[in-house]
Amino acid sequence: MKKWFILSLILFCISFITLNAYLIWKKDSKAEHTVYVHDWKRVQERNIIKTLDTKGILMPQEEYKVYFDDKEKEFLRFLVKEGDEVTVGTPLIEYATPELDQVRDTLESDISQAEGELSSIDEYIAKLLDYQASISSSDSSYAYEYDSVFTFEDDLSFTEDITDREDTSNDVIISQIEQEIYKQELEKSKLEDKIFNYETQISLINEKSDSAMIISEGDGIVKEVDNQLGNPVVTIASTSLSIKGTLTEEQLKKVEVDMPFNATVSGDKAKLEGTIFDIGSFPENEPEIDKKNVYPYEAILSEQAEALPIGTTADVKVTLDQALKVPAVPRNAIVKQDKKTFLYFLDKNGLVNRKEVTTGLRSGDLQEIKEGTEIGQVVMTSDQSHNKSRFATTMQPAYLKKDAFKDLSSKEMRESFLIGVAER
Repeated sequence: MKKWFILSLILFCISFITLNAYLIWKKDSKAEHTVYVHDWKRVQERNIIKTLDTKGILMPQEEYKVYFDDKEKEFLRFLVKEGDEVTVGTPLIEYATPELDQVRDTLESDISQAEGELSSIDEYIAKLLDYQASISSSDSSYAYEYDSVFTFEDDLSFTEDITDREDTSNDVIISQIEQEIYKQELEKSKLEDKIFNYETQISLINEKSDSAMIISEGDGIVKEVDNQLGNPVVTIASTSLSIKGTLTEEQLKKVEVDMPFNATVSGDKAKLEGTIFDIGSFPENEPEIDKKNVYPYEAILSEQAEALPIGTTADVKVTLDQALKVPAVPRNAIVKQDKKTFLYFLDKNGLVNRKEVTTGLRSGDLQEIKEGTEIGQVVMTSDQSHNKSRFATTMQPAYLKKDAFKDLSSKEMRESFLIGVAER
């Protein structure tokens, strides 16, 4: 009997231990047990930026090419040399042309014609004024006897038709004359402005001593002057710099126009910033079989770099996507199961709580969480296999500071201390 009891007791103990071990390690078991959490992190507000690295060279943003047509012009001289800095309107080339004499003759003819029209208008206005003075607005007998209707003709003269209508007064006639005088004064002012413009142009031609000039259309530095007059005769590189480089086929699929970038130059602490301005649709070189293609790109600087020479190499980081000030967790905190994404939270009740979340942008070791979490929550980054279990963490006195206790009540402090000691 005693032997049977001992065997039964041993069998009961083995069954009890086996059952408890099964319940503890069984997936999603409802049996309460404690999980020792080795690693955990808080959900932080971070900027997640996905970038692409490439190279570039600082180059002039534009080149102005100046052409010279010598068919009806005679080249006289260059007014600039290579390396000269020019601005909009700076004379570049001086040349002579017989057209200047023709232009001068045409302008002088236009002046004579305008002066003739101006003289005719003065005579016409004088006639109107004389006729207006001969009419007395108070003398109505003339108006009742005659109807004077004026027709103002294109030859700047007028005619007077006399009719028997008695309903027209001298006041109406005077008003018509005043309106016509005002109209002719406007025409006179326009002609005087036209004559002034013609005379100004002739004065400019005379100052050039029968020569004309080609001027610069933009600011920059004279890059090349062709003394053999091969077009373009002058090439001007703009002082505004941009970054130019190439993209591989894989990079071309990711980079788009207007994407922001930042760049660094060796030996210069300042960062260059701007946007991608242009991406070539065709390879930089003629495509060949078994040869990787590269595609040109140009990036415009938001602020011009100072004291950086043309041709300086820059390390460029293109921002492909970004999520600013968003909840983020380490990548190893993410658990995927059945096409769903979960985080294991450590709540204030001392339990592990698994929750489905929606992820966003990922870059490096950071993962954006769009839905399902808040800033400051604690997530497990190891042993993510328990749900609704109590947890215990390693006590780390080195990280204990006075600020950490400000948000805890006396009761919470005691409970946290006792739980940590008992569970450990």
